[in-house]
Amino acid sequence: MKKRLRIGLAQEIGILAVALTILTISLSSIVSGRWYIGRMMSSLEDNVLNVVKITAQSPIIVEGLREAREDGSIQDFVQQVQSKLDNVDVMVVADIYDKRYGHTKADRVGFQFSAQDHLRAIQDGETYVSIGPGTLGDSMRAFTPVRNADGTILGFVMAGTLLDSIAQAQRFIRLMIGAFILLGGGVGVLGAVLMARYIKKSLLGYEPEDIARLYLENQGILATVHEGIIAIDQQERITLINDAARRYLRLDGQCKGMPIRQVFPLSKLPDVLKDRQARLDVPYALGDMIVISNNIPIIDGENRLMGGVCTFRDQTEMTRLAEQMTGVKRIVDALRATTHEFKNKLHVILGMVEMGQYQQARKYIGSVNDQVQGCISDTMNHIAEPTIAALIIGKSQRCNELKIQWELSQDSDFANRAGFDVSALVVILGNLLDNAMDALNTVGIEDRRLFAEIRDNGGPLRILVRDNGPGIADVERIFEKGYTTKAESRGYGLFLLKEQVEKYGGSVEVSSAPGQGAQFRIRMTKGGVTRCFE
Repeated sequence: MKKRLRIGLAQEIGILAVALTILTISLSSIVSGRWYIGRMMSSLEDNVLNVVKITAQSPIIVEGLREAREDGSIQDFVQQVQSKLDNVDVMVVADIYDKRYGHTKADRVGFQFSAQDHLRAIQDGETYVSIGPGTLGDSMRAFTPVRNADGTILGFVMAGTLLDSIAQAQRFIRLMIGAFILLGGGVGVLGAVLMARYIKKSLLGYEPEDIARLYLENQGILATVHEGIIAIDQQERITLINDAARRYLRLDGQCKGMPIRQVFPLSKLPDVLKDRQARLDVPYALGDMIVISNNIPIIDGENRLMGGVCTFRDQTEMTRLAEQMTGVKRIVDALRATTHEFKNKLHVILGMVEMGQYQQARKYIGSVNDQVQGCISDTMNHIAEPTIAALIIGKSQRCNELKIQWELSQDSDFANRAGFDVSALVVILGNLLDNAMDALNTVGIEDRRLFAEIRDNGGPLRILVRDNGPGIADVERIFEKGYTTKAESRGYGLFLLKEQVEKYGGSVEVSSAPGQGAQFRIRMTKGGVTRCFE
């Protein structure tokens, strides 16, 4: 069985390019040749018409025919005129009786005009062009009447171009068309060879079957890896995104072709395209997850920037940190603080009972109950969202433990009307309250106060946290990743807080000075989140 001849993609495109080039040049040459021949014929018609019109008005012709002069003056004039013309092969001047008074061939003067296509000129006075036989051969010729001053027709003037001359011009044009086709074919072959080499180089030597196989393998790999992958082109538009990246970014629908900033505003890929420098181990807070991303430029063998690609990976350490930064850990810490406080109170009650101070125990239990119920009731009256309410109650108990005066603004009103991600809000509010309590716990003053306010009634979400602690020495650096003033901290708290705020298109304002406490104002709108839809 014979093996089928395999032609590479570059060769196929080269053959197609040559065929298209020859076909295009042939069609264009034939069309343009016909157009040129048509223009030439039209030009010849105009030329012979102009010759007969001008000659018929000459006084020598008019007077010679009126007086029937046979002195050779008309013949001399005809030869003189024709000698100055390039495209006129024959000229005739005759009277109304068809007697020639002038002719291209002098020996034919005095004889009758033999053709019959001149009658319209002497009978109807028309000026026209016809093709017909003559004594010198077939020709395209123009006729016009010669008129006396009173309009009487005295004869006619004929001027023509032999069809042999026209045929010769047409053969020349056809030869030129053939030459152009051959020349174009040669150029097409050369161009096809160069294009085939370029295509082979641009495809890195791969054939279509190889590219199809690599594509299917690539799709399989993208579907099986747990890392999220996003690739963009030079215009910052997404060219590739796998399912893992969609899960990380919580995207719906087809995002290919969309700007990366619209799909993932926090992405560092646009920065990678600007300076061609990789951005490695960049942390992102994506919902309830903290992921690490590597962002690198895509540069070809000729040092041309083709785009960029980023990968997301989940880290165990960062996952644990995320748990600490999200609601589960913070709520547990808050409940633990409440439990610890109640254990202390139970020990006091137990001691009173053992000493027989039952009346004092009753009063103490009542005051503790009033205090707890008052705190819970006050919080629930202002904070309708249960997770945030639980967080605030736990933090208030922790403040009580640390002897910090806790105050929730009476203007607070939060029911999460805009539907914010509660985990993100726990990260933001929990970080602010923890940092404030840690700062207050380092100062020796008795009047330590912590004030909080959270509102979303009829507008953007506003969060205010204020303390009278030692203040912040370097406000500009507190949001940098890894920056911390506490030995046991990793410096991610405020960094993640700012990412969550910017995710919602929000802003953070910090007012602080050493020894004067610190105040954080946060403003967020739900419209800051970008999603892809079908």
